[in-house]
Amino acid sequence: MNNKKLSEQEVRKAVTIHFNQSRFRGFTVKTECDIQFGAGKGRNFGIADVVLRDDKGHWITIVECKSEQERDTEQHRGQLRSYLSGTDTRFGILAFNDNPDEWIYCENQRSHKFRVIDKSEFEEHVFDPPTADRTDQTILKRLQRKLKYVTIAFIFSLIIVAGTLIYFLNFHPTQSDTNYQVVRIIDGDTFEIEYEGKLTSVQLIGVDAPEPNTTNNRPTEPYSEEATQYLQGFLLDDTVYFSYNQNKFDKYERILAYVYRSSDGVFVNCEMIREGYGRVDLRYPFKYKDLFTDYESRAKKDRIGLWSGYR
Repeated sequence: MNNKKLSEQEVRKAVTIHFNQSRFRGFTVKTECDIQFGAGKGRNFGIADVVLRDDKGHWITIVECKSEQERDTEQHRGQLRSYLSGTDTRFGILAFNDNPDEWIYCENQRSHKFRVIDKSEFEEHVFDPPTADRTDQTILKRLQRKLKYVTIAFIFSLIIVAGTLIYFLNFHPTQSDTNYQVVRIIDGDTFEIEYEGKLTSVQLIGVDAPEPNTTNNRPTEPYSEEATQYLQGFLLDDTVYFSYNQNKFDKYERILAYVYRSSDGVFVNCEMIREGYGRVDLRYPFKYKDLFTDYESRAKKDRIGLWSGYR
């Protein structure tokens, strides 16, 4: 008997086959769909493995696929909940094998509330027409409204504080035109690259990840190992590019940067906060403070990552 466990790609294929059956006629099945929050470079925060869309293009169901080895974990559920919350999609499924009866089905009840439902309830209501506030048009209007407020605030800041003060407050990063190879992950908010012929540490601006026990005999902070491993899986052996505030280096000669993964432009700093692997570092002002604070609040409410024991 073949006891080989299905890989994530094989699970994704099984999900696609399942939803291409005739009983789901009227839906379109798409794989690896970008999930974007806001606008601008570096604002793609995830990729949905499989999306079920109706004939008007509305997202009805997001399926997060994991290998049979990984199966169901609270971290995976948290990732799916983040996708549902960010896109306002009604249903979510966590699939980890080719048996739909064993998948985890849930319904988005808004305000970061979700409930696990039976497969039969999902199949009964998946064909319900989307409510008005769940349509793509409403989501687009919401994003346009946020963008409008951001644009007005940005223009107002330019008029009031002028170029010199903006430069002083570090609110205008300059983007690097070079991709750097990630050599080593130090912890959840620091890694090393080869910069001008020598190994140089890079510090994620705005991120305070739990610290491992490396210096001064300090106790290891909870979730430091998980944060380090997540950043390692996210960046190691990949390349990155940066944008900076006014000060490119700190007093320890570390590069202070907003970091983007070269392969897909994912904003690494924000991803660490969104997935609950770090707190927002509010010791110094930085451009994305409001965005980071919002995602930290969501991670707390969803109790993911280091917030899993948060009350």
